[in-house]
Order: sequence, then structure tokens, then C-alpha cells
Amino acid sequence: MPRLPAFLLLLAAFTACSRKGDETKYPHDARRLPLTEYDDTTVLDMHDGSHKAWRLVTTHLVRWPGAELVHATPVDLSMYDSVGAFLMRVTADSGAVDEAVTFLLARGRVFGRSAKGMELRTDSLRWDKRLNEVRTDAAVRVLSENGDILTGRGFTSDANLDHWQILSDVKGVFQQAEERVDDPAASGSP
Repeated sequence: MPRLPAFLLLLAAFTACSRKGDETKYPHDARRLPLTEYDDTTVLDMHDGSHKAWRLVTTHLVRWPGAELVHATPVDLSMYDSVGAFLMRVTADSGAVDEAVTFLLARGRVFGRSAKGMELRTDSLRWDKRLNEVRTDAAVRVLSENGDILTGRGFTSDANLDHWQILSDVKGVFQQAEERVDDPAASGSP
């Protein structure tokens, strides 16, 4: 078996390392450039008629040719209802939204807070406009409006986080549990 000179081995190693670095920076073919890329604070407002539907603030935004998704790192998204009142804010390490803004996928240290004070923590979250649904299959931690802490796996809710459900492995710490058991009206139960 022929032996390669040391400088050729070093050149091959350097070339392989350079390509790997390019692939990390640009996950698609490193020879193609992004269709759109913003590397500074970017604010995107989406309107539905005359009112603001949502606002996305990020420091890196990129869209690749042929891709339907726009990727953002990090995600700071505020959503508003049909009259422009604040509904919820979601932050995450990264995320993606389709061009038609029919869904948002948030990943990494996802934190959501509704206008009513409900808080949600998870690793990934998907909002689907057509279904009016927020969903994840990941582990979740919910702090309810009245201070209850619930954990579990899987979560589904309406887009306003008003009617939500943890899907499995549910555990909880309930505030003023004794008063709520004695007085069902205090817990909001019928």
C-alpha cells in the first residue's frame, strides 16, 4: 500500500475541517448562499387586516433557496388577538416559520407566557394557525394563573393558552389545596 507524504495528509485534514465548519454555519449545501439572511436585530410584524397579529424579534434570520421555512435565532415572538390585544409571548433558542405564517416551530429552552399569567416551559413547541393549536410531545412544566405547578409529557392547547392539557405523566403542586377542596367555587369547578 503506497504511503502519502505527511504534507498531503495535513492538507487533506485541513480541507476536511474547513468543509465541516462551512456545513455547520450553513446547514444546506455550503456552495449555495442563503436567499435572505439578516445578521442583526430584526423585527418582523405580521398584520391580519388592520391589526397586528404577531411580532417576531430576532438577531439572525435566514431563508434558503427552495426552502419554505424562515429560520430565526433566537425567537422572541409576541402574539395578538383579532382586536390587537396581547395574547402571549414565546421565547426560544431558535425557531422556524413558514412563509405563509401558518405555523411556528420553536426549539430549545422554550418559554411561553399568556396574557392571563400562565407560563409554559418545554424544549419544543409548535403553533398551528389553521388548527388554532399549540402542541408539543416533549416534557413540559406549567405554572397556572393561580400558582399551581404541573409537569408531564406532551401538551396541547388552544392558541390563547386558555384551554390546555398535559397529555401524560402528570404531576402537580397545588396552591391552597385544602381551601379548594372545601370550596369547589374557589377552584373554578362547577
